[in-house]
Amino acid sequence: MSHLSTEHYAFIQAISAKRILSEQEAQDLLVQCFEIAEKPSLQVDLNEQISKMNSQLANLFFEVRRGTCENTGRKYVAFVNSKEDELSKICTNHSAQDLTYFRMILESIVLSDVGYLNSTDTLTLCSNVSDQKKITFSHGKQLLSGWVKERWLLEDKTNNSFQLGIRALIELGQYIQAGYSDHVANCAICRNLCIYGQRCGECNIKFHHHCLHHFISRTKTNGDVRCPNCKAELLSTS
Repeated sequence: MSHLSTEHYAFIQAISAKRILSEQEAQDLLVQCFEIAEKPSLQVDLNEQISKMNSQLANLFFEVRRGTCENTGRKYVAFVNSKEDELSKICTNHSAQDLTYFRMILESIVLSDVGYLNSTDTLTLCSNVSDQKKITFSHGKQLLSGWVKERWLLEDKTNNSFQLGIRALIELGQYIQAGYSDHVANCAICRNLCIYGQRCGECNIKFHHHCLHHFISRTKTNGDVRCPNCKAELLSTS
């Protein structure tokens, strides 16, 4: 990493400790790192600096990766291990049983039509883990709470459900696309992986709810909005 500068080292050290930051937090951190390196600038380009860091981090199988929360549309930046087996990334402090439980949750969410799993079904899955020692409901609740806190899952209390959290989307997105290619789609607007979203009733292409909301706010001129693919009328459910 001989080509990384002082500000890059400082940024990598900070984000590797936190693992994930909002885009604004990452931008503010980068500015602070430039100030520490005595290179203050109000025009620090986050995208440009991430590209510079990733060109060197690739040799060490690390990456600063960006992603968007499907529930809120908020953008995040994460420090990830790009070589490590994808699903084992969550297993540092968990048993093989715990990992199996998470895999079952992830698969159920990915394969669902709505992109989420209701809370009762999510907890019930823990009893389906095949092993001599079953996961109790009490332990299942602890796991779910921890995964929400670590942002592997997102709990939506408005409809008592769990969705994939931003860390799962960023760190496991490639795993999901490779393992479930026949079941997942990219958002027709932002072109990124779309698990939690809405489909066009005519051509079946998929949109993130937040992408569709912004699309409608930009294009609604005569009282209706048309699908960018088939031109059928669209109604936002966000």
